[in-house]
Amino acid sequence: MKITLGTYTKRSSQGIYTIELNEQEKKLENLTLLHPIQNSTYLEYDQNRLYAVLKDGQGGLRMYQDGVVVNQVTQENTPPCFVNAIPEKQLVMSANYHAGHIDLYSTKQNRLEHLQRITYDEGSHAHMIKYEPRFDEVYVCDLGLDKVLTYAIQADRLVLKHSFNTQPKQGPRHFIVHPTLPILYVLTELSSEVLVFIRHDDHLELIQTLSALPVNEDQIKWGAAIRISVDGKFLYVSNRGHDSITVFLIDREGILKTIQNIPTYGKHPRDFNLSPDERFLVVAHLDSDSLTLFERDQTTGHLSLLQKDVFAPESVCVVF
Repeated sequence: MKITLGTYTKRSSQGIYTIELNEQEKKLENLTLLHPIQNSTYLEYDQNRLYAVLKDGQGGLRMYQDGVVVNQVTQENTPPCFVNAIPEKQLVMSANYHAGHIDLYSTKQNRLEHLQRITYDEGSHAHMIKYEPRFDEVYVCDLGLDKVLTYAIQADRLVLKHSFNTQPKQGPRHFIVHPTLPILYVLTELSSEVLVFIRHDDHLELIQTLSALPVNEDQIKWGAAIRISVDGKFLYVSNRGHDSITVFLIDREGILKTIQNIPTYGKHPRDFNLSPDERFLVVAHLDSDSLTLFERDQTTGHLSLLQKDVFAPESVCVVF
């Protein structure tokens, strides 16, 4: 099973890498450079297409198809930090943390074409943008403005429906949507909390706030990534500084209960992901240039260590 890794290229990394997950031997092996590119920190696959954020003195998106560069759209700016493809609408979106804006692109001519930019108020750090097909809505987490924004897509344009103001300095970073319930889980970076929302047509209703760290933990609060199992029973988040993964049990109403906190055996777990069969979880560490492989109990949701200290330079994105 192949895994693609997005990376920074500030030290030893040269771009986008792949690594194999040997399911029989339960180990990661054969790290290979796929595409030399600077600071391809976030990746998104759409069938045989790969979209990568880039920085060569400019920021923007690059499209690969079958491993070949199709085109790229760039300008003098910082690069985006998140990209999301909507293949059924032939659109791609990105969020730009440093510049505080989101962008919409078309792929209808089998190439990238910029359609729209929405720039937020001063202090914005737009960290994530993603489409949810069940609700036909786009959600944006703005860490700097402490907002979760909801958009409709109309005539290839993003149109704001409503926004939710979180508590100051919570810093909403990433979110995930429950596979069957009208529930959004938002991970905050600055307070390391999970915010649980019920989705309504005209607003988001906050129903629970729960720490992503163990009780009485006073380590650095620095939430990173969030994932959910396909059965909707377990939620996973990574904590930088504390360098751990926290596992939550999800009840029938979508409410969370902490059931495990386990070290990631590396420094700065920026991203992680579940394998397609959800038997494994792979964590990427930026500061220790390493991956960790866990086995996942699909009944209890608990993680157990299989392999650590697997070299992968400056990895910050894990895509199966």
